[in-house]
Amino acid sequence: MVNFFKLLAFFLLLAVPILAAAQTVTPAMMEQFKQLPKAQQEQLAKQYGINLSDLGVDSSTSSNTETPDNELQDRQSRRKQQQFEQKKKQDDAKLKRFGLNMFDEASSVFSPAKNLPVPDDYILGPGDKLQLQLFGKVNRDVKAEVNRDGAISISEMGAIQISGLRYAEAKKLIAERVKQQLLGTDVAVSMGTLRTINILIAGEAKYPGSYNLPALSSVTQALYAAGGVSDIGSLRNISVQRSGKNAANFDLYELLLKGNAKNNVFLKDGDVIFIAPISAVAEVSGEVRRPALYEIAPTDTLLDLLTMAGGAKPGAYPQQAVLQRFNEQNLRDYLSVDLTDRQQQKIIIRAGDALKIGATSPQVKNSVTLAGAVARPGMHAWRQGLHLTDLLGSRWSDLQRTADLNYGIVLREINSLGDIEILQFRLADAIQQPQSAENIELQARDTVIVFHQALQAYQRSTLNKYLRDKLEQRFDIAIELRWLNQLDIAENGFRLMSNKDELTEERFIDDIKKLKSGDNRTYAEDISRQDQEKALKESFAYLLENILDDAELIKLTPHLTRTELLYPVLEKLRLQARNGTEPQIVSVSGEVLVEGDYPKAKEGNVLDLIDAAGGLKDSAFLQRAELSRAVTNAESVRGVYIEHSTIDLSAVISGKQSISLASRDRLNVFAVPEWDLDRTIKLNGEVKFPGIYTIQQGEKLSDVLKRAGGITENAFIDGTLFTREQIRKSETQQLKKLSEQLRSDIAAKSLSSDTARISPEDAIAMISEIEKVKPIGRLVINLPMIIAGDTGADLQVEDGDELYIPRANNTIAIVGEVQHPSSHRFAANLVLEDYLKLAGGFRKRSDKDRVYVIRADGSVIVPESSWFSVSKNSLKAGDTIVVPLDTEYKDNLSLWAQVTQIFYQSAVAIAALNSF
Repeated sequence: MVNFFKLLAFFLLLAVPILAAAQTVTPAMMEQFKQLPKAQQEQLAKQYGINLSDLGVDSSTSSNTETPDNELQDRQSRRKQQQFEQKKKQDDAKLKRFGLNMFDEASSVFSPAKNLPVPDDYILGPGDKLQLQLFGKVNRDVKAEVNRDGAISISEMGAIQISGLRYAEAKKLIAERVKQQLLGTDVAVSMGTLRTINILIAGEAKYPGSYNLPALSSVTQALYAAGGVSDIGSLRNISVQRSGKNAANFDLYELLLKGNAKNNVFLKDGDVIFIAPISAVAEVSGEVRRPALYEIAPTDTLLDLLTMAGGAKPGAYPQQAVLQRFNEQNLRDYLSVDLTDRQQQKIIIRAGDALKIGATSPQVKNSVTLAGAVARPGMHAWRQGLHLTDLLGSRWSDLQRTADLNYGIVLREINSLGDIEILQFRLADAIQQPQSAENIELQARDTVIVFHQALQAYQRSTLNKYLRDKLEQRFDIAIELRWLNQLDIAENGFRLMSNKDELTEERFIDDIKKLKSGDNRTYAEDISRQDQEKALKESFAYLLENILDDAELIKLTPHLTRTELLYPVLEKLRLQARNGTEPQIVSVSGEVLVEGDYPKAKEGNVLDLIDAAGGLKDSAFLQRAELSRAVTNAESVRGVYIEHSTIDLSAVISGKQSISLASRDRLNVFAVPEWDLDRTIKLNGEVKFPGIYTIQQGEKLSDVLKRAGGITENAFIDGTLFTREQIRKSETQQLKKLSEQLRSDIAAKSLSSDTARISPEDAIAMISEIEKVKPIGRLVINLPMIIAGDTGADLQVEDGDELYIPRANNTIAIVGEVQHPSSHRFAANLVLEDYLKLAGGFRKRSDKDRVYVIRADGSVIVPESSWFSVSKNSLKAGDTIVVPLDTEYKDNLSLWAQVTQIFYQSAVAIAALNSF
């Protein structure tokens, strides 16, 4: 028999010479790689995790000659934007000096004081304006301005000297003079426009100089007018000089921190405000309300500095604050200080000190954690005597609908190292019998995990959205995960955690072709996918590793499957196995709902492991299971041997037998022999009762035909088509291996040979045609002998088998290298030569020495010595005569034309597949 896949391989291997495929960076790959511009080399190296320096490629120079200008500009623009945002974040993270932002232009709404109420002790001087309202015998308004001589003038009264008087004294004086000189007239005095004073702001002001301000301006208003203090100006050492003497010392911290404006005095004409340089600064960071740089006075203490920073946050741990300062050798020292200790609070602060207050531990002392298929995952208050049912007492209000009531675990710390042990419980028994041992009494810091049934989960879309948001935050773009084919993102993340991207010559060459062809869009999508896969893998790994410790992540536990939720528990058990101790992990396989590894419960037994795996399947064989245990033996060469024991699962489930588990035990649950009752075979065509028939183990094809009533009178039993699913799968795998091998060989040949008769593009297209072939899994049988009762020809049927018996076929087909491939009516008096003549004879490229005949049942007959060694009785109705191509023949036609003819011939073989 001629095997179809071997036939395809034979033709293709003759058409394209073969070179061995390489799994590493071969010289041919390097030659093509070095021809790429630098930017594309970097992209390809990033894709496969290759270090350019390891390949001997200089990574210090770059060539972007083939990069489109617009794409290069876009990359540069994005890079600049990222750098700007990164710098902004760094600047925002730096500590700033407290108080300077008071004078920021964006926050300042300073305007000169013009309409403020005038105090009674205000000293009048030249330039001040008064408004007088006379009423009584004389009624009129008078606007009087203090002249240079210090007097105001009223036409009916003359000049009144008021300069140097307080405002209250001036009002009294004017009222008395009006009453004396204008009998029957009273006066109401109010202040008009104030005079302007000139002051000088010197020292470390932002804009020092001379300023004209309203007479009632204070020190702070003058500072606003000067733009505040400079970067090196002091906020605590500001003095007001008046007539050569120190009139006031102003500390802005008193105003900002305490609201004390005692020394914020009103200025007088000719005053000088002097801002001294800053002398000493200390830093406060960490868990304080106002981390910043603070200007300190010589007498300030640690308590004063902490008060300046607004005090510690509620989550701070001031008992172990760190004070960094310069010692006598001008080297930095770190001191641990207790800010709750009165004596240490009195420590004097020095210039350059940096106080950092850390956060308290995120661990909550008196709490228990609920995770998994519960209604309210997270931390809950613990009290003495707290039991499981106090937190999970109702299936309807405290649990998810898919919760597995037969399996839950408690993680309990057993030592100061944080090691844990596993307590397993059945929540259904705990709820029904609160006094039973299943209703575990919880201890502080316990973690309770309830799982979903089998591999179910709750609102999986929430978890997928979380992972998608993480990817978008990482890439800072909105992404479409098309490569996931809309599957579960978390499921793919779990899969990626154990997969690696392998470098193959075929894939490497394919990517180089994309780069050379300018298909930047496709290549960019490939790179983006790999970056996304890596980011998804890292994000999901971080999620699983921290999900039981992070207060925010723990809210996602209801959306995890059993296997995913057990991942951090198993990792913890593996990590705490040290110094010769074994990890407390057991495993189960076979006929259980969820196979895999499980944490070994304290005093756990086989029934606990079955509950952990979701229970047994219907097909489980209860009378026999196998428990494998690794037993340490110092006398053994390997130090350990495997001990197998048989278990009666029915006795275990009924409670008659309890078998304890040890670390690394493995339980294998077998299936009931011949459990599969759904095995069927399909009969089509010329049988009396076609349809689908249920079969049992060991049943023969002849038995099934009898149940179907036998064949009809029109049956063409020589053309029977019998297919088997197992053979189809095997053929599919072999075809895939053949295709992969040919791809690698063609890629290697296209790089190394200058005389190849087929281009790489045509070769890849040819391989694509091969991949389109769909094996049907045909098994050649001798149905006439089976019907005749020959037990040697009969065969046992299997699940998925199909039998097709066609109607009588009275034709002979001729295909391949003949002038006119066609079909002709079968005639008993015609021989092979006659049919070849009816097809026009051989073509010039035909291989006359390899003509063969494919029978209707799939078998093949090959002439042994000459064309006429096949007698007229050897040909039968339904036969196909195949004239193959002479692959050694050379003409001016392209190799692709020959390959096309090969596929035409192969179309006949598809209908006559042979078994392997």
